[in-house]
Order: sequence, then structure tokens, then C-alpha cells
Amino acid sequence: MLFRRFMLAFAMAVLAFWGAAPALANGKDISFEADTVSVNDEDGSMLAVGNVQMKQAGMTLTADEVRYNRDSDRAVANGNVVFVDADGAIHKSDMMVLDTEFTHIVAETLRSRYPDGSFFIADSGDIKTDSISVFDGSRFSPCDCEFENGETPIWDLRATSTRHNVETSTIIHRNVRMHILNLPILYLPYLAHPDWSVRRRSGFLAPSFVVNSDLGLTAFIPYYQVIDDTRDIEFTPYRYQHRGNALKTRYRQYWDNSELNAAIYTASVETYKKNRELVAAVDANYAARIGNGWNVNMRLNRASQDTFMRRYKFDSSTSLKSEVVAEKLDTERYYRVEASDIQGLSSSDTSETDPTVLPHVFYEKIGPGLRETQTVKTEISAIQVDNDEGHDMSRWTGNVELSDRIDTGGIITEVKTGIIGSYYSVQKKPAGATTKTDDMDRVTPQASIGWRAPVSLAGSSRSMVLEPRLQFAYIGGKDRSADIPNRDSADYRIDEANLFLLNRYQGYDYLRPGSRADMGVSAVANDALVGDVTGFVGASYRLSGKPSSGLTVNDDDNLSDIVASLGINPDMPFQINWSGRLASSDFELNESRTTVSGKVRKLGYTVEHVQMAKPYFQSAASDLEEMKLSLSYDLPGGWTASGTQIWDLSNGKTRRDSSTAALKWTGGIQNCLTISLDYDRDMQSDRDISSTDQFMLTVNFKYLGSITQNDLFKRNENK
Repeated sequence: MLFRRFMLAFAMAVLAFWGAAPALANGKDISFEADTVSVNDEDGSMLAVGNVQMKQAGMTLTADEVRYNRDSDRAVANGNVVFVDADGAIHKSDMMVLDTEFTHIVAETLRSRYPDGSFFIADSGDIKTDSISVFDGSRFSPCDCEFENGETPIWDLRATSTRHNVETSTIIHRNVRMHILNLPILYLPYLAHPDWSVRRRSGFLAPSFVVNSDLGLTAFIPYYQVIDDTRDIEFTPYRYQHRGNALKTRYRQYWDNSELNAAIYTASVETYKKNRELVAAVDANYAARIGNGWNVNMRLNRASQDTFMRRYKFDSSTSLKSEVVAEKLDTERYYRVEASDIQGLSSSDTSETDPTVLPHVFYEKIGPGLRETQTVKTEISAIQVDNDEGHDMSRWTGNVELSDRIDTGGIITEVKTGIIGSYYSVQKKPAGATTKTDDMDRVTPQASIGWRAPVSLAGSSRSMVLEPRLQFAYIGGKDRSADIPNRDSADYRIDEANLFLLNRYQGYDYLRPGSRADMGVSAVANDALVGDVTGFVGASYRLSGKPSSGLTVNDDDNLSDIVASLGINPDMPFQINWSGRLASSDFELNESRTTVSGKVRKLGYTVEHVQMAKPYFQSAASDLEEMKLSLSYDLPGGWTASGTQIWDLSNGKTRRDSSTAALKWTGGIQNCLTISLDYDRDMQSDRDISSTDQFMLTVNFKYLGSITQNDLFKRNENK
């Protein structure tokens, strides 16, 4: 070690003797280390032997022997040569010539590894790190494998000559053969693709092959075109074996404070009207940040024919919503302005059942009251809605609510008072509706007082916090529920989240005067054996007034359904969550949702069960019940299998409903190939839509047209 340090000092002295500072051309610093160094005074060269290491401008050269000529700025390295450039690429060879400040490399039997894991093997290489590199007798693969240790890449390209253009970030192969697991499968006289530095590049993407029991065989290859740094467009043609042709065109553009993402669908396909019908659809989204904190979102979503998008697997939605929404949120205030129109796509939908909102204006402010513990909430709302199941109506509403909180001796007292004033203009209603078409007003005072008393319990291996809660609420004013159509609270059902709200319907149309008592107990516990446990049980009791809908199946009951929930998360490979509502008279389940999920080694699973009593569905002949099973399993070699099955358990029968399954391979640790085989069994039917079975195969080769599966605006990262 002492000798090595001596030689290093000697080398630095020699370099100092050559010039006023140790430098190569243009004055860039260089460091030099070797076991022995000798200088030839006649030609100004230096010979370094043994553990040679040279560093310059973020680049490193190591070798057994290096001869460097100062005048020509040329280094010849021999024996175990390793050169690491400024970008982190590693080039290895037995002999290497470097000049032009190490930016030009000539080597025999070159082996290069790039930062993303891609590699080149070549009989010879002429590398210019800032322009064009040429590899003769090349072998290229983006697979991250230990090729020097004999590991076989999943796939590679072998060419008589390969050029890498750094300026255009393009790799060009001539007379190229593709090998998969060392087996030749494809020959091309010419192939070009982007290198590892490219985020977006024009060209064809990965093809997909679909077999559908209704549509037949479909193969489609998207073409992606970069317009400039802020715009791109993608074309995907579809040829359905039995049903016609379609084209999806997607356009994206960014501005400083806004972005546009638009998809246009055009087709000549079979519909319920004719064998070939010209149909079209658009789904365009525009978002912008304007003014002082306003976010504006606009969406145009329409189809010329109601089953086209669902039948041809573009969009499974049964309704399309076009809207313009402007929102602003600051510390104490929230503003929202909305206009929307819904297009129903079910065969039973008509223009009378496609609601249009023009417009809906909402304002909310939460500020301090007269005391530190008080808050005042103010809401102002105005809405015009047409064709809402046959209703046309306008509503103007103001709501003021004062809340106060008092802590005394471990008991928390909460007091709320408020008043809701509304004015309605109902212009139209269905023929069978009992409500009125008239101008109507309503003033609804409200008040409540409630108590909470958290209690903490602890033992040697468990702890618990219990919080019993009681609230008395009064709703005043005139009962106009028979006059005013209920358009914003029709789907209300009592649950844990709204039980203790002053206006628990959260809408304005349905306000039933009367008084009630709300009660419940929540618990949070931790046990060494059971783990984390949360639970709640509660109910509401009507003290006066007429029964309210959504509280129980039998509206005449004074006591509402019993609302309950339970969550168990033990230190085991499963967790359980349950929530439901039980009839207070006989504890029969009117609604429940149970989820059991977890992972056992490589198997992940989720079981969901949902049940709901038939009175909540006008057309139901029995209680509705459904179970869903989802499984995923990590197979060896980077494979993953997953599947979902839904069963309809209504009316005491078991019927297999929709199914999905997928087998995916991401290339394992080599990360250069993705294979996806998907199966979908769709049991939905409507007009010309029938239940179908579909298989879809997609193969993505890294850098040869693959796309990432990130969010919408980043899904074309690697082309």
C-alpha cells in the first residue's frame, strides 16, 4: 500500500511536470492512479501499468495497462478494460482506444451495459458518446440479465450492423433476426426503434388479438404519432370478423394551465337497426386552472346509438354524462357551478328520463360563531333540472346552521340549530305523480342537542375506547313532502355516516317535520390475539311526526333499522369488514355487506357478499343477493394469475354471473417482455347486446411498441 501511494504521488508529479495543471484538452481535470508509471520524453507519452484508473469529467477508465499521449489526447488501454461514461453506461473490452476527451471509443469484442439494463455485444464498436455509434456483428437486448455470466435473455436482436444515434435517440438494425430464448423466430432487413432515453416516439404500438363469441376475431394495432412536445394523437383501427369496422382516434394536448384528452369513435357495424350502420361517439375531457383558484372541468360524452359503445367493448356504462363543472375551495369557502346532461343507453330510457341540469350553483361557507367553540355553516343553492324522470323544476335554497360544543367532566355536549328556506317552481311532472306543478315555498327550522362520553379501558394485553352517544333532534315547519317531488334524497337509507346529522337526508327536497332520538355506541379496541377491532351499533327512534322513508322496510315503525358495523384486522393473513341494517322487530337483515380479504403466501383473495331487501327495489320479486370472489396468485418466473367470479344468489338460487380471468407475465427479473391473456364473461344483455365470452391476448416487447399502464396522460411513456 505504501508503494502504491508512492507511485500515485510520483504519477501526479509527472503530470505536473507536463503542464501547469493536470488536465486534458480544454482544461478538464484528470486524476490518475497506477502501480507503475513511466514517461517518454521524446514523444511526450506516458505508460501506466498495473491497476490503472483514470477519471475525467465524470468518466472512469480502468485497465491493466494504459498508454496516454498528451499531444494527441489519445489513450490505448489493454487488459480487462472497463470504461464508464458520464451517463453511467459500462463498456468492457480487452483492448480499447479512447480520444477526444474520452468521448470517442474504438474497441474489439465490445460488451456494453446501459443504465436501464439494456446491453450490446459486438465484434467491434465505434462509439461516439455525443453523436453516432456503430456496432458490427451486434447483439442487442433490453432484457436485464447477466449475459456475461451466461444468462440467456428472453429475447434479443442480432444484426450485421447496428447504429445508435444519440441525437435522435434511435437504434437502427440492418439484417436483423429476433431470437426468443435463443431461437430465431423473425428476420427483417431493417428495424428501427427508440433507445432507453425516449419517453414518446411515433410508431406502431403493441398489437392485441381478441376472440369474442359475438364479434368474432379482432386484431388491432394502435399507431401513435407525436405532433410536438405538448400534442400527440393515436389511431386504433378495429376489424371485427363478423360485425364490421371501427376506428378510435385519441388526441391529447397540454397547455400551461390546462389539458385536453379527447377520444372519437367512428364505425360501420352491425346494430339492432341494420346490418351496417354508421355510428359515432365522443368522450372529450378538458381541464383548466383559471383565475384565483378555480378548477374547470368539461366533458362531452355522447353516442349516436345506444348500444354501440357497450356491444363493441369501448365503454360498459349504461349512461353517458356531459358536464361543465367549475369549483373553488379555500380555507372557509367552497364554490361549485355545474351544468350537465345525461344520455341513457338502456332500451327503457327515453328523452323524459335523461335529466339535464341548467345550471346548479352551490356555495358553502364555514366560519366562527360568537364563541370560540361555535361554527356557522352557510349554504346557498340554486338548480334547474329538466327531464328528471318526467320532472321539470327549479329550486332556490338557503341553509344556515350553528354548531356549538361544550366539554364538561368527560362528557361532550353538542348543540346544533339551523333553518332551511326553499322556493320551488315545478313546471312539469309525470302523469301518475301525486305532487304538484306550482310555485311553492317552505321554511324548515331545525335543532338538536347531543352528548358523547368516551370511556377508555385498558388491560395487560388489550385496550378499548367506548363512546356512547345520544342525540335529540327536532325538525319543524310544514310537511310538504306530498307536494314537492323528491329528486335529491330518493335513494336515502339510514347508515352510520348520516345517523347523527341534523339534516341526515343531506338533500333539500325531502324534509319531514317531527322529532327523534338518535343513539349509538362506537368502539375501537386492540387485542393481542384478535388485533385491531372497530365496531358500531345505533338506531333512531321517532318521537313525533309522520314516518320517514329510508329508515326501515316498514315505514310505520317508530324505531328505525339497527345500524351496525364490525371490522377485525388481526395479525393474520386476513381481515373482515361487515356493515348492515337489521329490522328492529325481529333483527332480520334488510341490508348487509361483508368483505373478507387477505393474502396467504402468494395467494391473495377477496370475498364480498351483498344482500338487500326487495322493498328497496320497485321491480324486485325477491331479496337481491350477490357474492363476488376475487383471487390472485404469484406464479414462478414472473407469472401472475388472477380471476373474479360473481354469483347471483337472489331468490334462493345460485346463478353464475359475470367472470373475468387473466394470466400475465412481466418477463420476471429481466423486465423486457409483457404477455397478457385476459378472459371476460359478460352476462349483460340489452337489445342487440347478448351475453358474451371474450379472450384477449397482448404481447409487449420493450422498446418495440410497448406502452406503460400508468394514468391516462402517461400511458405512452415507452414507444
